Amino acid sequence: MDKYKSRVQQLKTMFPRVVGRRITRFLLEYWLLFVVLALGLYVWVEVFRAALTDYLDSSVWVSRMVWLGKGEFQLFGYTVQYQLEGYSDYSFYYVHWGNNMLNGILPYCEEFGHIELEGVTNNNGLYIFPPLYALLYAAGVALNLDGYWGIGLLLAAFGYLTALPTYGIAKELSGNRHVGEAAALTYLLNPNVLYHIDFAWLNPSPFIFFFFLGFYFLVKNHRHLGTVSIVVAALFKQTAWFLGFPLVVYLLIRPRPMRRGDTQDTEDEEIEKEPETQKASQKVIVLLRRISSYFDLRGFAQSTLLVLIIVGIVMAPFIIAQGENVLFYMSLAAGGFPLESFTDPPGYGMPIRLQVLPVMAGMPELAQALDTLVYDKFLLTLGVVLFLGLMVIEPRPADHPRRYMRRLLYLTLLLMLWVHLTGPRGVFKYYFTLFAPFFSILSSTKMVTSKEETVGFSVSMLWLPIALSLLILLPDRNVYLAGVIIIFVGYVAADAVGAFWNVLTAPLRWLGRAVTTRLRPVRQRVAAWWRGVRPHHNMTVDNGPTESSEAPSE
Repeated sequence: MDKYKSRVQQLKTMFPRVVGRRITRFLLEYWLLFVVLALGLYVWVEVFRAALTDYLDSSVWVSRMVWLGKGEFQLFGYTVQYQLEGYSDYSFYYVHWGNNMLNGILPYCEEFGHIELEGVTNNNGLYIFPPLYALLYAAGVALNLDGYWGIGLLLAAFGYLTALPTYGIAKELSGNRHVGEAAALTYLLNPNVLYHIDFAWLNPSPFIFFFFLGFYFLVKNHRHLGTVSIVVAALFKQTAWFLGFPLVVYLLIRPRPMRRGDTQDTEDEEIEKEPETQKASQKVIVLLRRISSYFDLRGFAQSTLLVLIIVGIVMAPFIIAQGENVLFYMSLAAGGFPLESFTDPPGYGMPIRLQVLPVMAGMPELAQALDTLVYDKFLLTLGVVLFLGLMVIEPRPADHPRRYMRRLLYLTLLLMLWVHLTGPRGVFKYYFTLFAPFFSILSSTKMVTSKEETVGFSVSMLWLPIALSLLILLPDRNVYLAGVIIIFVGYVAADAVGAFWNVLTAPLRWLGRAVTTRLRPVRQRVAAWWRGVRPHHNMTVDNGPTESSEAPSE
């Protein structure tokens, strides 16, 4: 009994110290992330307050819109012109649909597009999205905030929280938490996201959050959680259906050892030794064995069943109540329409498509030919098949999981850029908020091209994601797809871009090494003083460059 009491007393004494050490270790490891999240929260709250002030200035619920339009500013003596797209989606669509859901009107019918609210009649057409957006809008209205700004609060919250999986993915894929901190910082300060999600209250943030949350789970090898999250993303918007391709590849392709040649040669030799009557059956067995070693058919079947259960739970009530209308209305989002003119740009309220670029360049024949390829979905289909094929044939070595997941995310980025460039319905600038986490994670050539398991921090991780987003946000809406093409080509040619950047920044790296070498004695003396140790007069200092002093190159 005395031993038991002594043990309890010992545990009581040790517990606070153990917990204290763990808390201290946790704070020391993640303090910079907390600073980044706090800074981001401050910025997001201030932008949201400005948006809320602007929103509540509208006396009629349906009249809230963001319409900043064109402007200019001075940069290093040069006049930079910009054009921010204006939107009225929040009040015209989201508030309307949220109230109708709470009024008991289901989304896949003509009545859902009509409402009389607070003395105002609004008609906005058909609801053509999966049902989770309608449920989200209803939840926002149900918050009962003055002027129906609860939907905007939910959209902004999803936008802010996307910083967490962005941090997690970048940290895991690089093996360096500072890379994750830089990714979270550049995402939270991304001007494209701040304007479209936090200020204009547009709707991509939920499906973006759930996709990147799902991809983080896949990186951590939690396949079921990753599957659930990405399927939830797909139940918000059809664009996220394309994000299901990397999930399918991840679930279907097995990790395998680097070298398979010796095993295959041995199997072939064993077949040759078999009698002629048994060779055919033996070849079939070996073929099935090789297929099984490459494809995880059993695991894929389990994940498919999980997907069907989730989709069934969400979709079944609407299909039971509204029948074939559900699939018909959702299929309308896949359609497109040809350009009305090959000499004049489309109207301000129309989405922009790839063929608008030759229109603006005064090349109507090229615009007409490109219009046919885009409208018939030839370019879209070609790109999807190409990038899906690259995902399937990408080697997945069991001993290099980070490298494989970096490559899978990179191919997903290229796929989605292609989808946005060649989709027949066209795009608005706010669609490209999807790419902010991609840009923040894949923010250096080493994150894209390195064959190593770890990637170090580089300065480009702080400015490249912002620069890429400004290349989309600022230009005139009729020509900004040229910037998207530049981004696409830059990522495709990442090796060449990295080599060019290496040459361009070589003088700066040399200068950095020289300064570091000169300052090393000072750092050593400061460190000695900090430790309370008096530096010796005969302290030897190596003034030559060392491998550890070299700055990481792009």
